[in-house]
Amino acid sequence: MDLQLPAMPSYSKTLTRRRIPRVMIIGAGVIGMTCALQLLERGYRVTVVAKEFASPVLNAQRLTSEIAGALWEWPPAVCGRHADEDSLERAKVWCMDSYAKFVEMAMSAEETGVFVKQSVFYFRDRVEDIPFQLDKMNELSHLPGFQHDDGLIEQTAVNSACGIVDAYQHMAPMIDTAVFMQWLYKQCRKKGCRFVHDDIHGLLRDQAEELKIKYKSQLIVNCSGLSAKELAGDEDVYPSRGVILKVRNDGSLMPKLTHSMCISAINDKPHDSKQIDEDFVYILPRNDDKLWLGGLVQPNQWDRDLTLSYPPIRTMFDKVKEFYPPLRNYGDEDVEEVLVGLRPARKGDICLEWDPVSPSVLHNYGHGGSGVTFSWGCASEVCAMVDHALKRHKLIYVSRL
Repeated sequence: MDLQLPAMPSYSKTLTRRRIPRVMIIGAGVIGMTCALQLLERGYRVTVVAKEFASPVLNAQRLTSEIAGALWEWPPAVCGRHADEDSLERAKVWCMDSYAKFVEMAMSAEETGVFVKQSVFYFRDRVEDIPFQLDKMNELSHLPGFQHDDGLIEQTAVNSACGIVDAYQHMAPMIDTAVFMQWLYKQCRKKGCRFVHDDIHGLLRDQAEELKIKYKSQLIVNCSGLSAKELAGDEDVYPSRGVILKVRNDGSLMPKLTHSMCISAINDKPHDSKQIDEDFVYILPRNDDKLWLGGLVQPNQWDRDLTLSYPPIRTMFDKVKEFYPPLRNYGDEDVEEVLVGLRPARKGDICLEWDPVSPSVLHNYGHGGSGVTFSWGCASEVCAMVDHALKRHKLIYVSRL
């Protein structure tokens, strides 16, 4: 009679599970959640720790990622400061990786909230006279759907009295962030992500070992946005407040708009200035028959409890209507919501690097108004850095450029 040894599936499964690298992510905005999803897809076990998560229930204090304008842009962003050349080259890789991912996601637009539509950028100077915009235009010309058209202004309903003298257009991803953030959450949950509500305070480098033990992780990825001011001890982090007015786009007050329009903010205001930039204008159609109108750039302003009675918002609304006259049919009663968000900006551009003191903490914050645009590209670079740190050399970062 043959002897049969007892099977030991539970031991082998336990051993396998213990060998799977574990990563803790702090922050559940678009940066943290795209990092979580890509790490999960690479076979990591991931825990996302945050004080708040994207919610299907609308409330006044939604995540900034849920109310972002979320129009994909070639850097530098229209609502941000200029970056140095090295940072720009890195940002171009991030944004093109994201571009490729968003175009893919647009094939399931209703599920993901990602659409590819025409975007038009207007200028009060000739593009040829604005060096960095000329560079943007030339580089964008390699994208499908790009066009620089001298006759564009006459073909649209914008008000030339606003000083518009030039424009270019291209096809760009536009993201319905409420749908997109829910999609990210569901995808992560489906792949086994663990979500923990916790509000972490203090320097991460001083508590990294305790946090790794608590959350059973080998590495920590800090995607905490504005909270990085405390968690990373980074005094260069600051809020850049923005405002969106939500109105209907159902054809009842003007012909339904299907493409986005922006006037780029071009200024050299210092990072610590409280001066309000009212020249920045954008009009963004959403897939739910809504228009989002903006926007303001208000450095170092933390208050989110604003209404139409706030003078800069009143001025912003008037400027948007002046720029695009069909919007003059909209009154205060047509503004369904005033959405206020704090862009997590940083002097000296994005911080995507290992902590100089704690080698198990990887920082990924300071994306300002480009969080959605850079999200997938930054997440891919994070994955490559995590792979290298944990010696998973078979998984390497390859740009989609």
